[in-house]
Amino acid sequence: MNIVLYLSILIPVILLISINFYMKYNNILLEGGSSSVIPGESREYIILSIWTILIGFLGYSCYLMRNNISCVAIIIIIIYTLAYPFITLGKNRIQIESLNIIYILITYIIFLLVLSENSNASVYILPLLLWITYIFIASNISDISGI
Repeated sequence: MNIVLYLSILIPVILLISINFYMKYNNILLEGGSSSVIPGESREYIILSIWTILIGFLGYSCYLMRNNISCVAIIIIIIYTLAYPFITLGKNRIQIESLNIIYILITYIIFLLVLSENSNASVYILPLLLWITYIFIASNISDISGI
Protein backbone atom coordinates (compact mmCIF):
# COMPACT_ATOMS: atom_id res chain seq x y z
CA MET A 1 0.00 0.00 0.00
CA ASN A 2 1.32 3.34 -1.02
CA ILE A 3 0.61 5.91 1.69
CA VAL A 4 1.71 8.82 -0.51
CA LEU A 5 -0.96 7.92 -3.06
CA TYR A 6 -3.71 7.90 -0.43
CA LEU A 7 -2.51 11.13 1.17
CA SER A 8 -2.25 12.95 -2.15
CA ILE A 9 -5.90 12.16 -2.82
CA LEU A 10 -7.35 12.33 0.70
CA ILE A 11 -5.78 15.59 1.92
CA PRO A 12 -7.36 17.78 -0.81
CA VAL A 13 -10.68 15.92 -0.50
CA ILE A 14 -10.81 16.33 3.28
CA LEU A 15 -9.90 20.02 2.97
CA LEU A 16 -12.64 20.54 0.37
CA ILE A 17 -15.30 18.87 2.52
CA SER A 18 -14.11 20.79 5.60
CA ILE A 19 -14.31 24.11 3.77
CA ASN A 20 -17.77 23.23 2.48
CA PHE A 21 -19.10 22.41 5.94
CA TYR A 22 -17.38 25.46 7.44
CA MET A 23 -19.12 27.71 4.92
CA LYS A 24 -22.46 25.93 5.31
CA TYR A 25 -22.59 26.02 9.09
CA ASN A 26 -21.32 29.59 9.33
CA ASN A 27 -23.99 30.72 6.85
CA ILE A 28 -21.45 31.98 4.35
CA LEU A 29 -23.45 32.12 1.17
CA LEU A 30 -22.03 32.26 -2.31
CA GLU A 31 -23.81 33.87 -5.19
CA GLY A 32 -25.88 31.26 -6.94
CA GLY A 33 -28.97 30.93 -9.01
CA SER A 34 -32.06 29.32 -7.57
CA SER A 35 -33.67 28.66 -10.94
CA SER A 36 -32.89 24.96 -10.84
CA VAL A 37 -35.62 22.34 -10.53
CA ILE A 38 -33.41 20.43 -8.07
CA PRO A 39 -33.97 21.48 -4.42
CA GLY A 40 -31.16 23.56 -2.93
CA GLU A 41 -29.97 21.00 -0.39
CA SER A 42 -29.75 18.22 -2.98
CA ARG A 43 -28.03 20.54 -5.45
CA GLU A 44 -25.38 21.38 -2.86
CA TYR A 45 -24.56 17.72 -2.33
CA ILE A 46 -24.47 16.99 -6.05
CA ILE A 47 -22.06 19.85 -6.67
CA LEU A 48 -19.97 18.89 -3.63
CA SER A 49 -19.74 15.35 -5.02
CA ILE A 50 -18.55 16.64 -8.38
CA TRP A 51 -15.94 18.88 -6.79
CA THR A 52 -14.81 16.05 -4.52
CA ILE A 53 -14.17 13.82 -7.52
CA LEU A 54 -12.36 16.63 -9.37
CA ILE A 55 -10.15 17.45 -6.37
CA GLY A 56 -9.40 13.74 -5.95
CA PHE A 57 -8.38 13.59 -9.61
CA LEU A 58 -6.06 16.55 -9.08
CA GLY A 59 -4.49 14.84 -6.08
CA TYR A 60 -3.95 11.67 -8.10
CA SER A 61 -2.49 13.68 -10.97
CA CYS A 62 -0.09 15.30 -8.52
CA TYR A 63 0.86 11.85 -7.26
CA LEU A 64 1.64 10.75 -10.82
CA MET A 65 3.80 13.84 -11.32
CA ARG A 66 5.59 13.60 -7.97
CA ASN A 67 9.24 14.64 -7.95
CA ASN A 68 8.45 17.01 -10.81
CA ILE A 69 7.77 20.74 -11.11
CA SER A 70 4.35 19.92 -12.58
CA CYS A 71 3.27 18.62 -9.17
CA VAL A 72 3.84 22.10 -7.78
CA ALA A 73 1.71 23.52 -10.60
CA ILE A 74 -1.07 21.05 -9.77
CA ILE A 75 -0.84 22.04 -6.11
CA ILE A 76 -1.40 25.64 -7.23
CA ILE A 77 -4.65 24.57 -8.92
CA ILE A 78 -5.69 22.66 -5.80
CA ILE A 79 -5.02 25.67 -3.57
CA TYR A 80 -6.88 28.01 -5.93
CA THR A 81 -9.81 25.60 -6.05
CA LEU A 82 -9.97 25.35 -2.27
CA ALA A 83 -9.58 29.11 -1.81
CA TYR A 84 -12.03 30.04 -4.59
CA PRO A 85 -15.10 30.45 -2.34
CA PHE A 86 -13.19 32.85 -0.10
CA ILE A 87 -11.61 34.71 -3.03
CA THR A 88 -14.99 35.38 -4.65
CA LEU A 89 -16.83 36.22 -1.45
CA GLY A 90 -18.22 39.74 -1.64
CA LYS A 91 -17.14 40.28 -5.24
CA ASN A 92 -19.50 41.58 -7.91
CA ARG A 93 -20.44 39.59 -11.00
CA ILE A 94 -17.79 41.15 -13.27
CA GLN A 95 -15.01 40.48 -10.77
CA ILE A 96 -16.14 36.87 -10.37
CA GLU A 97 -16.22 36.39 -14.15
CA SER A 98 -12.67 37.79 -14.37
CA LEU A 99 -11.53 35.35 -11.68
CA ASN A 100 -13.24 32.52 -13.55
CA ILE A 101 -11.38 33.41 -16.75
CA ILE A 102 -8.10 33.47 -14.81
CA TYR A 103 -9.00 30.08 -13.30
CA ILE A 104 -9.67 28.60 -16.74
CA LEU A 105 -6.44 30.01 -18.17
CA ILE A 106 -4.29 28.81 -15.27
CA THR A 107 -5.85 25.36 -15.45
CA TYR A 108 -5.37 25.22 -19.23
CA ILE A 109 -1.71 26.25 -18.99
CA ILE A 110 -1.03 23.70 -16.26
CA PHE A 111 -2.92 21.07 -18.26
CA LEU A 112 -0.62 21.73 -21.24
CA LEU A 113 2.46 21.66 -18.98
CA VAL A 114 1.46 18.31 -17.50
CA LEU A 115 0.44 16.99 -20.94
CA SER A 116 3.91 17.74 -22.28
CA GLU A 117 5.48 15.71 -19.48
CA ASN A 118 3.01 12.90 -18.78
CA SER A 119 -0.14 12.32 -20.79
CA ASN A 120 -1.49 9.90 -18.16
CA ALA A 121 -1.48 12.60 -15.47
CA SER A 122 -3.05 15.19 -17.77
CA VAL A 123 -6.12 12.98 -18.22
CA TYR A 124 -7.00 13.67 -14.58
CA ILE A 125 -6.79 17.46 -15.03
CA LEU A 126 -8.99 17.51 -18.12
CA PRO A 127 -12.30 16.93 -16.23
CA LEU A 128 -11.63 20.01 -14.08
CA LEU A 129 -10.87 22.09 -17.16
CA LEU A 130 -14.06 20.90 -18.85
CA TRP A 131 -16.16 21.44 -15.70
CA ILE A 132 -15.04 25.01 -15.01
CA THR A 133 -15.41 25.89 -18.69
CA TYR A 134 -18.93 24.42 -18.68
CA ILE A 135 -19.87 26.35 -15.53
CA PHE A 136 -18.47 29.56 -17.00
CA ILE A 137 -20.41 29.14 -20.25
CA ALA A 138 -23.61 28.01 -18.52
CA SER A 139 -23.59 30.92 -16.09
CA ASN A 140 -23.06 33.42 -18.89
CA ILE A 141 -25.79 31.88 -21.05
CA SER A 142 -28.24 31.99 -18.14
CA ASP A 143 -27.33 35.65 -17.58
CA ILE A 144 -27.95 36.47 -21.23
CA SER A 145 -31.26 34.62 -21.46
CA GLY A 146 -32.47 36.09 -18.16
CA ILE A 147 -33.01 32.75 -16.47
